[in-house]
Amino acid sequence: MCLAVLVCGCAEKPDPKPEPEPDPVDWKTTYNGQLVLALADAYATWEADNKLPSVIKWEGVNIFTREYVRAGLALAVKILDNPDKWMEEDVVYPSATFSLTTDVPFVPVEVPFSAFEQLLREQYRNMTELKEIKLNMKIPGYEPNLSSTGLLVMMCRAFAYYAENGKFPEKINTWESSYTHSTANCDINAPEVKATRDAAWAKAGVTENSTVREKADAIFCYARDEWEWLDYNNTRRGAVGTIRDKGGNCCDLSHAVLAMARLSGIPGRYFHAQCYYSSGIIGHVISQLFIDGEWVMADASNNGNKLGTVAFKGYENMHLYEELDF
Repeated sequence: MCLAVLVCGCAEKPDPKPEPEPDPVDWKTTYNGQLVLALADAYATWEADNKLPSVIKWEGVNIFTREYVRAGLALAVKILDNPDKWMEEDVVYPSATFSLTTDVPFVPVEVPFSAFEQLLREQYRNMTELKEIKLNMKIPGYEPNLSSTGLLVMMCRAFAYYAENGKFPEKINTWESSYTHSTANCDINAPEVKATRDAAWAKAGVTENSTVREKADAIFCYARDEWEWLDYNNTRRGAVGTIRDKGGNCCDLSHAVLAMARLSGIPGRYFHAQCYYSSGIIGHVISQLFIDGEWVMADASNNGNKLGTVAFKGYENMHLYEELDF
């Protein structure tokens, strides 16, 4: 008798190969990412010209101010609500009334971004529910009023930070003035200025998370201690030349201090007056820095000075400048 042996010819199916992980999306190439970059470019225009552009180019299309403020508000809230997926669905925004105002008096301060976020969300609700973006406003928990121009400048400032760092900043300045920009002989973008500012911060143990006063004091003390006062009239070196030569007169020391301060987001201006010294009345230029709601003297020309103190006893014929023309 023959016994038949049945053998199955079917082999076990191998486990399916896992699908490869999709390549991560470069957010800068997406529709929403292009808006981030366009708003960052708007802030670059503000830094260069102290004026926001009336038009930005988004995906090849010209977008006017009234539209890009609405798009920016909607995108900011989208990023805050969906930090990992905000680029996947195109941002949408409703029509709403809006106009730029600049005549609102306020005290500029540095605020936590979380406080500014509350204002962004409030204005987003106004836009979606009331079809209106309020013109005069406050950042919750902070005293300064903010104009609609201030809101837009701060929003573009936040997107400029996002474009460079892939996140919003921890703190943001409400300042909307050219006192934080480059001016003649005060180039805040010069590599020598950044390198020296970084050295000043490092010497004092200061970081981005330090207070405005700590940052300002580090800059002032470095200029006072590391550089020499030289006796001559008017500007000769500018900020970069003063850093290079490790010295200058009162004009040039002020250029260098202001360049480092402005680079750090600290508003700065020039104080010029006929000052009363024990030896007589002398024309003198000093940098002033805006710290904790007030203008503070930063006179690095005298080794005995501290931030906020000066060697003279009084002055006359005082003038304040954004830019020094002598």
